[in-house]
Formats: sequence, structure tokens, C-alpha cells
Amino acid sequence: MITPITNHFQADLANIKFLLHSLKQLSTSTQKLQDAAKGLEKYVDEVELLHEQWQFKSQPHLERIQQIIDKLKE
Repeated sequence: MITPITNHFQADLANIKFLLHSLKQLSTSTQKLQDAAKGLEKYVDEVELLHEQWQFKSQPHLERIQQIIDKLKE
């Protein structure tokens, strides 16, 4: 009679250990994902800044090209 209870307890204990291990892995993976997201945010910010700088420098040239195109259409 004690053997089935012991076996059931051991199975529950194994399941709990597996659950704790899985939660630890999930926590580690979540932290790595958050760290990667921070790096990605910095990268996106840098790309946006470079785009704004390029656009600021290029805008007068683009406007001049558009003026030339408009004159050629007349």
C-alpha cells in the first residue's frame, strides 16, 4: 500500500523538479530576449538618426533636382 503512494510522490516530485528547471530556463531566455531588445532599440535609434542626417543633407539637392525636372516638363 505504501509503494503506490511512494511512486506517486516520486512522480510528483520529478514533475515539480522538471517544472522548476523549465521555469529557470524560461527566465534565462526571457532575460536574454530583453537584452537583445535593448540592443535592437539602440540600433534602430542609430539608423533613424543616420536617416535624418542623410535626409537633411540631401533635401536641398532633391529639391533642386525636382525644380530641374519641373522646368524640363514645361
